[in-house]
Amino acid sequence: MLDTVRHVEERMRGLMTQLMEKTPINQRKPVALKPLLERIIQSKRLAHPRPVFRGDAPEVAVLAHGERLERILGHIVQNALDATSEHGSVSVALSQERNMACITVQDTGSGMSSAFIREQLFKPFQTTKASGMVIGAYEAQQYVHELGGNITVHSEVGAGTRFEISLPIAAFAQNAVDTAQAD
Repeated sequence: MLDTVRHVEERMRGLMTQLMEKTPINQRKPVALKPLLERIIQSKRLAHPRPVFRGDAPEVAVLAHGERLERILGHIVQNALDATSEHGSVSVALSQERNMACITVQDTGSGMSSAFIREQLFKPFQTTKASGMVIGAYEAQQYVHELGGNITVHSEVGAGTRFEISLPIAAFAQNAVDTAQAD
């Protein structure tokens, strides 16, 4: 019970930090993704299963608020861990496709139905979990879109889930943000 309360408190603090953030949108700075993802994986090293970094990650950076991006990606990795038994696997990969950095978080966990993904996943306060504040996926989608990126989810009940997050590489980021804001 105490772990649940601690977890809820941490998420509430994160939400409050986000809500109180007064940093203007143009104050984003280049954030190197490989070290950020390595920190997230390192912070989860005692989890079962232990997440792993797959493949050779390119050295790419995106324009973002580093702490907020780390919190959001950490949330996606934590959700993968929460959905996966200790005998399953959770992996994180980073690649580059043209002017986009592509982050993939894949698990062999319980998976989600297509109806849940379509109708509930990215809505605040919707979950398949027994506890928590349940705004992480919503916050992640909102922030990724704000950065000019996209989140795609592929999942099958009983077979696991793959989150694909694409973000404009720093050199191309302002054009993507301008385009997203015009839509």
